[in-house]
Amino acid sequence: MAQNNNKNKRLISLFFLGSLLLNYPLLSLFNVKTVILGIPLLCLYIFSVWSALILLISIATRQSRENLQNREKH
Repeated sequence: MAQNNNKNKRLISLFFLGSLLLNYPLLSLFNVKTVILGIPLLCLYIFSVWSALILLISIATRQSRENLQNREKH
């Protein structure tokens, strides 16, 4: 039960992190006419943050799945 609570706390924290990173004040910092490797900076920032959040969420949920499988073996 405590591990499930920790997973929920991690997921809620990732939600708030994503909300902060993809909200107006930070997005306005990257809304400039700069192009990196042919990609506008704002698009690069949005997709990088989005990819990082997906990776972190998958890591957080994978740990709980592995713990559940280990408990079922015992």
